[in-house]
Amino acid sequence: MLRSFFTWLLLLTSSVLVAACCGSVACDCNDGYADAVSFTFDMTSASTGKPFTLEELDTVYLVRSFLRDTAKVPTPDTVFVVRADTARLRPIILNTNAPFTLANNRKIDQYRYKLYLGKRKKPTYTLLLDSIDLAGRYQADGCCTCYQSTRRIIYPTGQSPFDVTDETGQNELVPFILKR
Repeated sequence: MLRSFFTWLLLLTSSVLVAACCGSVACDCNDGYADAVSFTFDMTSASTGKPFTLEELDTVYLVRSFLRDTAKVPTPDTVFVVRADTARLRPIILNTNAPFTLANNRKIDQYRYKLYLGKRKKPTYTLLLDSIDLAGRYQADGCCTCYQSTRRIIYPTGQSPFDVTDETGQNELVPFILKR
């Protein structure tokens, strides 16, 4: 039984209208930092008596290597961040595509990290991150589907795990404060 031209036209028009409704909605997901972690440096360390100085914070080295060995063990990636006077007080943000480039769709939880301070051969401060634990889910609201981070935990070597999950559910950065 052949359907009439009017039936096909009605079906096409209604599907286009439904698709156009969701296509015209702008989604403000605020998920740019959903899988990111940030590090700030303690400049007023009263507990240890050794705060970080602005001179130390002008050059930050980050080295990442695979958490699990693969068939081909690649060399670690290294990035150094040179910061101007005003940027030294800002946090270092480690995200899926910054400061390292996104490689093979791997998130930051598939790497181990080393953070060094100083321009000298011997760093003035070193932080080793054994791993980062990430978890999240997609939330749909009408036409918008956004990623929501549910867990961000940093595991520094020789220290207790530190939970940097945003408890408000807004995917904001919760800084990991580095102390000597």
